[in-house]
Amino acid sequence: MENQPKKLHHCTHEGCKAAFNRPYRLVQHLLVHNNIRIYVCEESNCSKSYTSRSHLDRHINNVHKSPEKDMLYSCPTCFKNYANRQNLKRHIKIHHKLKVPFTCDVCKAEFRKKNQLSAHICDVCSKDFVSLYEKKKHLRHHKTYNCNECQMRFNTWSKYQKHKKTDHANKEFICHDCGRSFKQRSHIVRHVKIHTKTIFEPKKFLCPYDNCQRWYTRNSNLKQHILIKHLRFTHNCHICKAQLSTKAKLDYHIKLHNQPPKVRQPRTKATGRKERKDKGVPKGSTALKLAGMSKNPVNEDNSTNSLIQICIDVECVYG
Repeated sequence: MENQPKKLHHCTHEGCKAAFNRPYRLVQHLLVHNNIRIYVCEESNCSKSYTSRSHLDRHINNVHKSPEKDMLYSCPTCFKNYANRQNLKRHIKIHHKLKVPFTCDVCKAEFRKKNQLSAHICDVCSKDFVSLYEKKKHLRHHKTYNCNECQMRFNTWSKYQKHKKTDHANKEFICHDCGRSFKQRSHIVRHVKIHTKTIFEPKKFLCPYDNCQRWYTRNSNLKQHILIKHLRFTHNCHICKAQLSTKAKLDYHIKLHNQPPKVRQPRTKATGRKERKDKGVPKGSTALKLAGMSKNPVNEDNSTNSLIQICIDVECVYG
């Protein structure tokens, strides 16, 4: 059946549990609690007043209007006349409760509308639904696609199309060099490159300016080159007047201006600086290492004599 609207507007009066799906109905209901009757009968010698316009109209139709001038609502069963539609509906509901016209043949459920009956149950799996839209959405799972050539059945259109292309497609694309056939054009295009030994050079876009030998494989790159190198078109920074070649570079440049300056912290052992790998190893003389004589450190007492001897030895070797 159709979903009933949720009643979100509740009466705040103590002891009243009434709820409404429209705010104006709640306001009209609160008039009853406060005994505020804003709709007053204007007929002479009548002091009646009501909280709603419909109640006032019903009072005027029943009391102050003659039946000849009023529209009569007649019951189709007993032909009894009523002054308004609400009274006729109440009469039919109490005395002549009509039979629900639509009944389910399977579970005997009754419905007042035909679309409610149509959406009630699935003919394939007997699953019931609230609306016709939900039923139509569910019926997609039961739809099948039959292959006309091999009688195979598929539950989705994509699987059916893939089956036709792979199993029943004609081998139309044939390679003239080796005679191999392919089912798709993209496959033979890739295959022909195997037999082709000629290297196709990409299309070149040459710069039209004199004394400029630059060329590009994309026309967009050529346009960018002409704007920057020949037309001197630049994107200028409004902060430091720097000139950038592209809008992207300008955006990145301005972003650097807006960022706080980075302060480099000196790395110490407390901040995670690694220790020296040669810690604790005696330091040797670089001259000794270059001469290839000794890797032992130079004694402070004989440092001068050792260096002189090293220089003499080096001169003898390379002299």
